[in-house]
Amino acid sequence: MKRKLFLSLFIVFFTTSFMSLVGCNNQKDYQLQERCGKRSQKFFQNEYGNGTISNGGGYSNSSYECHYNKKLNKCFILISTDGVVNYKNESYHSKSLSDVNENKKLGYFVRTNTSILCVFSGKIYESEKEWNSLVKPYMEE
Repeated sequence: MKRKLFLSLFIVFFTTSFMSLVGCNNQKDYQLQERCGKRSQKFFQNEYGNGTISNGGGYSNSSYECHYNKKLNKCFILISTDGVVNYKNESYHSKSLSDVNENKKLGYFVRTNTSILCVFSGKIYESEKEWNSLVKPYMEE
């Protein structure tokens, strides 16, 4: 009888300890994600204001998505911009991936009516699909 009681208490203690430990990790992850979101918002506003730029030569609309990567313990921001350069009658689409905390651009992609430029970690790539596959691990872990 004492053995069953001791075993039951041990199981309850172990279970509650494990649950509180997991809960702390989830709380920490949430705090890191929240901090990443705030830093990313500030990063974006410093570079792009409200995301819309209009001048005599054209316009652009920018947006961002941020992600705290637990595996790398880093905060990343993926910024997308669509715009038109009126005097050239040329539209463009661009994307850039940056490490928010280090204020370091990891790569960028630009597509215009006539050309494509893909760069990631200092290397040139052939297509947007290839560039997206390089960015994916940073924005999903």
